[in-house]
Amino acid sequence: MSKPSLPKSPDVIPDEKAISDAYNLPVLSHDGKSIRFGKIVDPKDGVITVIVIFIRHFFCSLDQDYVCSLPTSITPNVLSTLPLPIGPSRVVIIGCGDPSRILPYTIETSCEFPIFTDPTCRIYETLQMNKSLASSTRPAYMKHSLFSLIMRSVGQMVWSGFGAFKGGDFSQNGGEWIFRAGKCEWVHRMKTTSDHSTAEEMANVLKGKGNSHNEIERW
Repeated sequence: MSKPSLPKSPDVIPDEKAISDAYNLPVLSHDGKSIRFGKIVDPKDGVITVIVIFIRHFFCSLDQDYVCSLPTSITPNVLSTLPLPIGPSRVVIIGCGDPSRILPYTIETSCEFPIFTDPTCRIYETLQMNKSLASSTRPAYMKHSLFSLIMRSVGQMVWSGFGAFKGGDFSQNGGEWIFRAGKCEWVHRMKTTSDHSTAEEMANVLKGKGNSHNEIERW
């Protein structure tokens, strides 16, 4: 049986200069400590492949639904047992708000993956991720009604007080990036506010099964 390899990237991978520039830019942990983005994606502790999920602002409740959905298909067992050349993998999430919003976001989503942030959006910009407030189709990972999502976002902002201004750029979209042995090999950039690659799709990509992008009914 042939060993799985990553399918063709659905979006253009930035050139080496852009990747190098991004590697030298900082991300921040929840306590404000700075670390180079390149260090985040470096292979270590036997992990070859790093999946970086860039999310929207920390108050985006649709993205919160997305992060909550990840463990349905991207489990520690799946990540640790991927055969070579993809090999053992880990997931890192990067937002674009103030680092003080990381811990509340972690609690809200019950996220077990490490979360960092790029409040300047310089990495997003260097890697040519899109800005848009347009929505497309209702994604499979959306588990609540649109009204419920809006009310949840508003409620979180109200309860956060001045933290409501620290969630990040509302127009900044993210995407999913796969780095293997420190090299960027697969990219999906969000075109709208609602088109992350689903957990199932990402698991299939990691298993070498293709690039399907599953979107369902209109809003």
